[in-house]
Amino acid sequence: QMRSTRKVSVWPVGLVGGRRYERPLVENGKVVGWYTGWRADRPFAVDMAGFAVSLQVILAHPKAVFKRRGSQPGMQESDFLKQITTVEELEPKANNCTKVLVWHTRTEKVNLANEPKYHVDTVNIEV
Repeated sequence: QMRSTRKVSVWPVGLVGGRRYERPLVENGKVVGWYTGWRADRPFAVDMAGFAVSLQVILAHPKAVFKRRGSQPGMQESDFLKQITTVEELEPKANNCTKVLVWHTRTEKVNLANEPKYHVDTVNIEV
C-alpha cells in the first residue's frame, strides 16, 4: 500500500493510543477527521506508524524537519506533516482506512485505557 503513495498516505494503526485501533475518518475518499483516543483536535491525529511520505515530497521540502525536541508531547507527527501537506491532500489507504494492516506491538500487556465501553466507530474493524 505504501508503494502507491503519491504524496502522503495514511491508514489505521492497531493497539495504539489506549485503544484497539486509531484511524483517519474517510468520506468520499477524503480524510475528514480522526477516530482516536487522545487529542482528536490535533491537526494530524495520526500515529507515527500510520503514514508514509514519498521521497519526492521530502526532496521538495528540504527545510521540513521532524523535531525530536521542541514539539509538545504527541504533536511530532502534526508538526512534521503541517510542513509538507494538508489534511485535504492525504491519501487514505487500507480500504479507505477501514482495515488495520499495522499494529503497535511491544513485549508488555496492551493498554486499552481509552477504549470506549461501547463501539462508537462508524465501521466495524477487525483487530
